[in-house]
Amino acid sequence: MKSKGLAVIFGLMPGAGHMYLGKMKRGMTLLLLFWGSLALATLLGMGAICFAMPVVWFYAFFDNLNLTALTPEELKAAPDPFMFGLLDGVELSKLRIFEKKNAMLGWCFVIVGVLMLYNTFAHSIISALSDLLERLGFYVGWLWDVYYNLPQLVIGVVIIILGIRFMRGGKKKQPEELRQYTGERSEQKQ
Repeated sequence: MKSKGLAVIFGLMPGAGHMYLGKMKRGMTLLLLFWGSLALATLLGMGAICFAMPVVWFYAFFDNLNLTALTPEELKAAPDPFMFGLLDGVELSKLRIFEKKNAMLGWCFVIVGVLMLYNTFAHSIISALSDLLERLGFYVGWLWDVYYNLPQLVIGVVIIILGIRFMRGGKKKQPEELRQYTGERSEQKQ
């Protein structure tokens, strides 16, 4: 039997209490929502996204409290959906996004590599270019604005493109050509 006291203590971290109680999918969902909103806010430079964090925290904490109040039989019978049941009946490994695992992993490496190169070299390049342009008498304040805001700009454009693609429904498959059935057998000689 699980300790209710430990479940409440673990419940202070969104998802950890659920995982302690054996509700792994539910716990992983809350963990991803909580830390994902922080990561997204940091990555996009949009602190307003952090307002979602207390909502997730309170939901996770009180849901965990409700689970600790259940009898072991009721706890075992309680549903354990991933992403609040939005993906019920869907095997994650069969989603289109995971069809080409190597390509997806490759894209992740490319994106991380580009970000590392940007963080390593962009400041030096912009600084040298800024010095050169200032010596020539040009105003370069805008250059530093581009440097600081370029990652958010690129991510914003990617998000807009993905949003438009989702609204349009992705690529439409063309239906196969159908032949009309006339009710008669084709006249093939045997």
